[in-house]
Parts: sequence; structure tokens; C-alpha cells
Amino acid sequence: MNRYIKKLYRIFINIIAILYLVFDGVFVYLNDRLSQICSYIPSIENIREYWRNKIANMNKYVVLMILLGFLVASEALGIFSFAMLSRGLLIPFIFLYIFKFLPFFVMNFIFKYSRDELLTIKWFNYCYFKIIDFTNYLKSTEIVQKTVELKDSIKSNIKEWRNK
Repeated sequence: MNRYIKKLYRIFINIIAILYLVFDGVFVYLNDRLSQICSYIPSIENIREYWRNKIANMNKYVVLMILLGFLVASEALGIFSFAMLSRGLLIPFIFLYIFKFLPFFVMNFIFKYSRDELLTIKWFNYCYFKIIDFTNYLKSTEIVQKTVELKDSIKSNIKEWRNK
């Protein structure tokens, strides 16, 4: 019985690791593209500076509630997008699922400028570092390391092919 539990645990961790790789890749790609788009708009920097100052002057619990609100909104969009997919509406699913990442970009921006203040909340600090530990554990799994090696070799082969 113990052997089957270990196999199920390993399968579960592998699925989580693959999902982590996919979503991490999508998030990094979309974040890079959004940053490139924002760099072309000069007034964006003024808006960012305005919101940086606003976030710096907010109470840490208000910032936490805003972050949780964006998290709930993002997850609700994800659930709604999969409801669209279950009805066979592929195009709305794709748009909603991509749109789901916008609250994450806002959360990333807010968290970047309020991390130190938020980490003074004990339970938030505990949860944050547990998530970081789990993410590091996933990165150290064999399937993630092999996938990253494969991705790197494919990238180098593509660069080599382009240079020919």
C-alpha cells in the first residue's frame, strides 16, 4: 500500500511541476511583452510612479486586501474561462484565459513595492516562505530539471540554426 501512495505522490508532484513550468513560462512571456509595450508609452512611467507612492503610503492590511481582491478576480476569470471551454467556446476561453493574467500583473506590481511591509505580517510571512520553499522543491525535481535542460538545448539549436 505504501508503494502505491509513493507512486501517486510522485505522479501528483510531476503534474504540479509541469503545470508550474507551463504557467511560469506563460507568465514570464506575457510579463516581458507587457513591459515592452509599456516602454513605448512615455506616460506609463508617470502612472507607475504615482501608484508606487500611493502603495508606499497605504496601510499594509489595505494593500493585503487589494492583493487578495485581485487574486480572487483572477481565479474567478480562470473558472469562468474554463466554463466557456466546457461549453465548447474556444475563442472566448482563450481571450478570458489570457485576460486572467492581467490581475496577476497588477498583483506583481503591488507586491513588488509592498513586499517588505507585507512580510511584517507574521502569517503572510509564513505562507510566503512556505510557497517559496515549495517552488524551490518543484524546481529541484527531476522532471523540471530535465525539461529545462531540453528547453535550453532546443533554444541553442534554434540559435545555431538561425546563425547558419
